[in-house]
Amino acid sequence: MQLYIYVASDNLGELVEPVSEVLAQWVGDKNEKKQLVNLPEEERLGVNITIESKNQLTKPLKFLYSLAKDHKCDFVVGKFDSDVLGEGAMEDVCYFGYDEGRPDIFEVASYLEL
Repeated sequence: MQLYIYVASDNLGELVEPVSEVLAQWVGDKNEKKQLVNLPEEERLGVNITIESKNQLTKPLKFLYSLAKDHKCDFVVGKFDSDVLGEGAMEDVCYFGYDEGRPDIFEVASYLEL
């Protein structure tokens, strides 16, 4: 399943530089499962991740929650749903972070239908 986890903040412009630097290090080079997304003009800053099971959510959600606390922002988790909504369609499923709180792995997996 292809999903996205992007910063959800009214202050996205202030977060682009510090958050994208940390995310770039975390994603690394030549990573087939994770891709950095840095498109602030489209209000997209975060990662696209390919997962096959709910167990693969644990590390990304823990890491991004710590990043959310450090930068006082929230993240939105969503899935690319081209089968139902058309090519390139995105569906937000839940939020977590500084204001929204710690992500519940089982709840997020349920929302993503994993």
